[in-house]
Amino acid sequence: MLQTLYLKSVRDRWLGAVIGVAALTATAFMSMWAYSGIGDDVVGFFDQMPDFYRTSIGLSSSGGVTTLMMSMMLNFLGPFVIAGIAISIGAGVIAGEERTGTVNILTTVPRSRRRLLASKTAAMISVVVGAGLLSWAGYALAVMSFGEGLSEVHVGASTVHVLAVALLFGALALAISTATGQQALGSGIAAGLLILSFLISGVVPLIAGYEDWAKVSPWFYIGDGEPLTNGVQWAPVSIMLAVAVALIGVAFWTLEGRDLRSGEGGLPILERLTAEPRVEKALTMLQGRAGAKGIVGLTLTEGRAIMIIAGGGIFMMMAVMGLLFLAVADFVGDFVEVFPDSIMAIVGFADYTTPEGWFHGEGLSIVAPVAVAVVAINRGMSLAVEERTRRASLLFGNPVSRAGVAWRKLAATMIAAVATAALTGAGIAVGNVSASLDMSWANIGAATLLLALLATTLGAVAFLGAAATGNPAVANGAGTGVAILGWAIVSFAAVNDALLPWAKLSPFYYYSWHLPLENGLIWWHPLVLAGATAVLGAIGVWAYTRRDLKG
Repeated sequence: MLQTLYLKSVRDRWLGAVIGVAALTATAFMSMWAYSGIGDDVVGFFDQMPDFYRTSIGLSSSGGVTTLMMSMMLNFLGPFVIAGIAISIGAGVIAGEERTGTVNILTTVPRSRRRLLASKTAAMISVVVGAGLLSWAGYALAVMSFGEGLSEVHVGASTVHVLAVALLFGALALAISTATGQQALGSGIAAGLLILSFLISGVVPLIAGYEDWAKVSPWFYIGDGEPLTNGVQWAPVSIMLAVAVALIGVAFWTLEGRDLRSGEGGLPILERLTAEPRVEKALTMLQGRAGAKGIVGLTLTEGRAIMIIAGGGIFMMMAVMGLLFLAVADFVGDFVEVFPDSIMAIVGFADYTTPEGWFHGEGLSIVAPVAVAVVAINRGMSLAVEERTRRASLLFGNPVSRAGVAWRKLAATMIAAVATAALTGAGIAVGNVSASLDMSWANIGAATLLLALLATTLGAVAFLGAAATGNPAVANGAGTGVAILGWAIVSFAAVNDALLPWAKLSPFYYYSWHLPLENGLIWWHPLVLAGATAVLGAIGVWAYTRRDLKG
């Protein structure tokens, strides 16, 4: 094994794995925090869920709230994250080097292909196993932090099952991509089979007479024998690891039998799709011509497609929701009453019997924040994209200072965020008029303003990440992480008052806690969001002017 190549491969991949595990750990803490004080009520609620739901996500409530929460993490969320990390790394081991052309550099080293593959495969296994161990530590810490013991909840045993299945799918991606030189093909097939495996494991056991067919699914063995309660079941774990070893063997065998390509590893699916003449024409219409419009105009032009898709989609949704409310107004209130508080907290305890509650619960609680966040974070990270694509030097060919470039990028992010929020507000206005709902125009304006400021805050977080590191993945992760954690903690705070002080640290608190579409604007809420946007943006510009650029 080549130590230098092994260490470089680990260094290139460890950060993404740590971010994924950190998100899992944070989710485990919040789940335990929110539900540990509720007791058997939450267990009773999940016990009443349909069998399909319980089987699909592997819920087990036999040991109370702790077992219930950990089964959700280890049988549903955790496997997707850990296996996703394994697939991402496995698909890029050799094919990724071919796609980027760096395989030329690797092959100049007087070492065999097998040693190159062995070094990078060892790095993949190390990162995946490390991610599994970190997740185990996070889960255990979450359980113990709330006064629960680990003697009856075998978190480590379940982690072993998750790791075995994750390594199998990582090895599958490695085998396919190494055999074909196609990174996208390897990751696509492995990810597709991962999802299919999850569905088979959840659905097939519910079909009378076909229960045993679920055993063809690797996902089935994550919970086979209930390792969370009974400890490691070594037979299924050994089978999964044996299959993973066989797939790695396939990768070694196929690598010797084909020519390696440099920069010809095949276009990603998206690029092949956009190269199709009809799709290219449609995208050109959406993107327009770049032209010499300055940094702000260029940044907005590059993001026009995502702005039109996200903004247009949320506008259309909001515009039809008014008429839809008239169709369901007579019974939607009775239907919603059967949901427990834990579910209603996700939609801010919206009163579905009123048009304001209907719009908030169905649109403004989840969908609209997602739409504006996607646009704002995408544009916020554009500063780092310039470095990754080595276009930063072209930007500085203009007579503009480095701080000027950063301020213009930030301004473009703010414009994109506000424009998408404005389309949301316009859609609500159309829905209000078309269905004669008589909602307050002032309150519609308040909700739109807070949505715009939520978007600028999330965009500023991504901008800060981009400006401080020059890494688009870090910028995207920072913006997305704040959005997910911020939304989750406010939702959980609605059912657990102990979380309320922490919820006030989330931008979602100032966006939706007091239901602005129903209750109007609290004057200092927009000031908090605007202040956060300004501070984050200013720090980002300052950081950008004080580090070496990469492009």
